[in-house]
Amino acid sequence: MPTHSTQALDVTAHVASSIVPAVLDVLGQRWSLALVQALLLQEKTFGQLLLALAIPRSTLAARLKHLLAMRCLEATAHGYRLSAAGQALLPVVSLAQAWNRGAAGQPPAPAPLIHCCGNSLVPALVCKVCAEPILARDIHLDCPGAVPDLSHLPKPLRRARAESSPGQWLGAAEILGDRWTALIVALGFYGVQRYSEIARHLAIAPNILADRLARLCDGGVLLRVAEQQSERPRYRFSEAGLQLFPLIVALIEWGDRWLRPATQAATCMRHLPCGHWLQPQLRCSSCGTAVTLQSLSASSLQAP
Repeated sequence: MPTHSTQALDVTAHVASSIVPAVLDVLGQRWSLALVQALLLQEKTFGQLLLALAIPRSTLAARLKHLLAMRCLEATAHGYRLSAAGQALLPVVSLAQAWNRGAAGQPPAPAPLIHCCGNSLVPALVCKVCAEPILARDIHLDCPGAVPDLSHLPKPLRRARAESSPGQWLGAAEILGDRWTALIVALGFYGVQRYSEIARHLAIAPNILADRLARLCDGGVLLRVAEQQSERPRYRFSEAGLQLFPLIVALIEWGDRWLRPATQAATCMRHLPCGHWLQPQLRCSSCGTAVTLQSLSASSLQAP
């Protein structure tokens, strides 16, 4: 977290115990998040998904097979629907949509979800105890959790090479859809900002790291800052980048609930404003009440 220095925090232990890599094995593919979003409010047939997402048939079949294996989807007599684990991804999907709408240089936003209060959903991830928004500076990491035992999970899909061009808009789906990009963002919230430190913690090839850092800088998520001319630069979050923190928290919360074995210690985060262990809750910014699938409607659902 930005409030931690790498000297005060055992980053290596926290990275080893993080559930984020496992979550990215579920969602860290292009189209996976879009599929979950398309099925949020109703089941759909293969043909309906094909039409709604304009996705190649073979790619759709592969992503459906993967999400079924990861127990995020269930096959029905007529098509596919979200399982309980898939429905619990609502905070991830809605926060990804919200981040996209607030990002600079965005393409036209998809039709928003409508909350039962009658307003377009502007989601906020808050502390359930004190109802304050979850901000990176307000979180303290306690001792690391257990290193996740993921032997029960299916083998993840092979990832395609990420492709981008300078200045290309970088949306939440593009960030989560590329494992290395998402891991660099997650690592940044542990206070890891230098190229050499990122490379050491992720064991990432130099050319891949340079490419992903360039993408995040071009996309307005990171800022390359050198306080002195001779100093090696740091990669710090922009304001837009800091707004990704609730999305990372939502990923951790989902992974600890649905992927980590119940016998293992989960990620422990303390909310400094109230002093309690963090219990994230998704709420509507307009009316302040909790957001559930039953409280939402939409005219259409498009990829985040």
